[in-house]
Amino acid sequence: MALKRKKTYEANIEKINGARMTIETQMMAIESANVNLETMSAMRAGAEAMKNIHGSMDIDKVDATMDEIRDQMDVANEISEAISRPVNVGDELDEDELLNELEELEQEELDAKMLETPSPVVSAPNVPMHVPAHNVNVEEDDEEAELRALKASIAM
Repeated sequence: MALKRKKTYEANIEKINGARMTIETQMMAIESANVNLETMSAMRAGAEAMKNIHGSMDIDKVDATMDEIRDQMDVANEISEAISRPVNVGDELDEDELLNELEELEQEELDAKMLETPSPVVSAPNVPMHVPAHNVNVEEDDEEAELRALKASIAM
């Protein structure tokens, strides 16, 4: 009999554990559903807020506003450049004229340095004014004489 009771108690424990597991699963599903509901409500409220914010503007108005801002920034840059430009007494300097003037000054400086540099003394050897007395074509050097002597000795 005790064995039968033990088995009955174990069967009841298993049923209770199964029911408990089912209840815990249901509780987690309910919590998840509540989180989903709150998330959906927050997203709906966010969408409604964005709709109210964007209701008074459209892309054409935004583009027009951005164009106006760019135009005003260009005007501000032009004013800033005009203010920062040095004031000349009515003379506007042309960059090409300035470059030409710089090249002329550099050339003048180079010319002045060239004139200050002493010219090198060029001296050429003295060339005799008379014709040598002996015949230039007949002159032999030592190597040619040795070559002729060698040829003569081979021919013997």
